[in-house]
Amino acid sequence: MNAHTSFPASEFLAAMRQRQWADASPQVLLCRRVIDETPDVKTFVFSAASDRMFCFNAGQYVLLRLSIDGLEVTRAYSVSSPPTRPLDLQITVKRTPGGLVSNWLHDNLGSGDEIRIEGPLGSFKLDGFASEKLLFLAGGSGITPLMSMVRMFTDRASDLDLRLIYSARSTCDIIFRPELDALAARFPNLGVTFLCSKGGPSWTGPSGRINGPMLLRLIPDLANCTVYTCGPELYMKAIRDSFDEVGIGPLAYYEERFGSYPTSVAPDEASAISSFVHFAKSGLEHRCAPGETLLDAARKCGVYVPTACQQGVCGTCRITKLSGEVAMRDLGGLTSEEKSAGYILACCSRAQGIVSIDL
Repeated sequence: MNAHTSFPASEFLAAMRQRQWADASPQVLLCRRVIDETPDVKTFVFSAASDRMFCFNAGQYVLLRLSIDGLEVTRAYSVSSPPTRPLDLQITVKRTPGGLVSNWLHDNLGSGDEIRIEGPLGSFKLDGFASEKLLFLAGGSGITPLMSMVRMFTDRASDLDLRLIYSARSTCDIIFRPELDALAARFPNLGVTFLCSKGGPSWTGPSGRINGPMLLRLIPDLANCTVYTCGPELYMKAIRDSFDEVGIGPLAYYEERFGSYPTSVAPDEASAISSFVHFAKSGLEHRCAPGETLLDAARKCGVYVPTACQQGVCGTCRITKLSGEVAMRDLGGLTSEEKSAGYILACCSRAQGIVSIDL
């Protein structure tokens, strides 16, 4: 019989940390595999150099920095793999009609290609929860950060009460369906419900769009749940309206939104009122054109502002407003505490008169 030398847990964890990839600065990663999930959704599997491990929280996102036809672009994508599998990192991307980055990734990125990725980032993560009943509500590609959470809990064989309601247009739009079916069959504490807005003649599950009575019928003990939800803005509004409709709120509620407002500028934002931006640290001043965002103004002045989604979702372009008023149309990229502290998002804020920012 061979003798085995024990390895203290503290030394093992220290060794793992030395190999972890937790620096938020850009890293060059290698694409190892591309997996077809649905006809218009692919998962891209990345690994780091020197067999480094990835350290992140389930629910967080990374930034992809790409050069497409000479244009430097950055996009935020949620990590769909769980932190319990630290040797690779996966993002799952839906092809968007007319989308610059999603189409480029689907058509060009393959096994063996290198890509610059920055992260992990984002406050939508599992940092503790208010109850032992977790409800995940996903709409479309909003399943990606929630899939990271489901995989983490099942990898750990958690005995928490886990439930997922996943809304999709049709059965062919359900991402990860075979895996979710298998996990639900293997773990009795995981309940998975697919909701198709266009079920079709062969669909036997619930159909239509999420609403209050449907949500309460599927989750009778809704008031005892901690909710994590992600999806497009219209889906997120439907979720909030559903809670209002039944007059029941969960113990705790966390959301991550995908999508954007229309790109057109509202009439009041494009008024003829003269607006100026003062960049306090740079000593520069800029007169804003009608509808111009603070991010546009910074770029024209050569002032660097980190940015990713440019839709008010990810919070990457968070800056401090020192004085003045702005019109900000964000999609949840800032918490109420951050707004109270004077933070704004450059990508979706427009000066109303004279504004000073800490750049």
